[in-house]
Amino acid sequence: MKLEELLAPCPKCGSTDKIAHRKILDHSHAHAELDTVKCEQCGYVFLVNEPDDEDEKRKLLKELNKIY
Repeated sequence: MKLEELLAPCPKCGSTDKIAHRKILDHSHAHAELDTVKCEQCGYVFLVNEPDDEDEKRKLLKELNKIY
């Protein structure tokens, strides 16, 4: 996620506060990888770190944002 995207306001509620969720790696409990970045106010999902395919990532983000 670029710095401009991180500082940008949420398109849903306008808040600039975001929460980064991380996954602890099983083989080393001292390291983690970024899982998702969500808006703190409304839960809008900015980033999902699962699929590498750009089309699938956009589809997943749309689906997640429908839920919130």
